Amino acid sequence: VEWCWDWYGTPYAGGSDPRGPASSPYGYRVLRDGFWDNDASLMGCAYRFTLNPNYADLNIGFRCVRGH
Repeated sequence: VEWCWDWYGTPYAGGSDPRGPASSPYGYRVLRDGFWDNDASLMGCAYRFTLNPNYADLNIGFRCVRGH
């Protein structure tokens, strides 16, 4: 599971370069993928869920990205 910079909100725009909302009413950020011990239906980059950004767990990481 990896943190995303996006705040959680619905509806989610999707697309090739999706932009999340400017803020979240609950203060949640998006996580993508699934935990290593999740069911297969919860795996993959299309699966997203939310947590408070202050939450930490051994199963949660982040991915560095670079713009062009």
